[in-house]
Amino acid sequence: MPTDTQFATDWLEERNRFDEAARNPQVEHAFLQAAQQYEPVNIIDLGAGSGATFLYLAPKIQGSQRWTLVELNPSLLKHARQRIQLWGHAKGMQTTLDEADQIVLQRDKQEISIQFIKGSFLKLDRLLPLQHYQLATASAVIDLLSPEMLEQLLQVLYNYELGFYTMLNYQGMQFFPEEGQDAAMIAAYEKHMQRQQDFGRALGPDCADAFRQTGQQLYGKSPVEGQSDWIIRPSDRLMHRHLLSFMEKSIPEVAPKLDLPGWLERKQQLLEQGQLRLTVAHLDQFLPYHAS
Repeated sequence: MPTDTQFATDWLEERNRFDEAARNPQVEHAFLQAAQQYEPVNIIDLGAGSGATFLYLAPKIQGSQRWTLVELNPSLLKHARQRIQLWGHAKGMQTTLDEADQIVLQRDKQEISIQFIKGSFLKLDRLLPLQHYQLATASAVIDLLSPEMLEQLLQVLYNYELGFYTMLNYQGMQFFPEEGQDAAMIAAYEKHMQRQQDFGRALGPDCADAFRQTGQQLYGKSPVEGQSDWIIRPSDRLMHRHLLSFMEKSIPEVAPKLDLPGWLERKQQLLEQGQLRLTVAHLDQFLPYHAS
């Protein structure tokens, strides 16, 4: 997980085109149907980063919208604000700032307001008046949470009757052409995701199962689900380099005896030869809230 702000911004922008291509249309449709039930619809984006989820979903929702982007990193939040203002101008929308420093975008009868909140979404019920919202979204977030953190978050959202649309939940990866050490390297990378940290152990590749199980217990139903895999082709050299770099930094912390340098050298050779491909498996999931 990138920590340097400029690198994090560069990484988020690079991955964005893979995210957009991967998003599952059936799960997205279920979310959009839920959003269309409200006018305006009030949505919280958790771990909003540089605003990619808003920029992807807002044009797909008919009618007026009120978004709240929650992000802990102030630099990413500033970048999100800039991107959204540019997007509004590019779409020919009237762009203003209201007295609360929210961006308000208007065109014809549609109004979209966006407020930006610096803070942890793990304290969501202390950050926001959740009774005014109907839906929450999160992209590539829940794999970073511990089981307890996910359970607490879902409990808060359920208590306030919010549906939850969570996208790009990591499940695994597979390199092509395959080689004998791939499985050990991927297992070590995922072990690093789930290493002991101050808050506990992150869910990593177990996040979709945990979301499904906890969601069923609280919401009384299974989420709408669908695959949202990244397909990384030989020509996607920068994306390959990003992911191999993450593995190079992570694996030695949990599996120092693996021949990581030799494995990386072979992957780099395949990349230079235009032969390396990679599939990163994700699952999109949507839990609608229906009053019983």
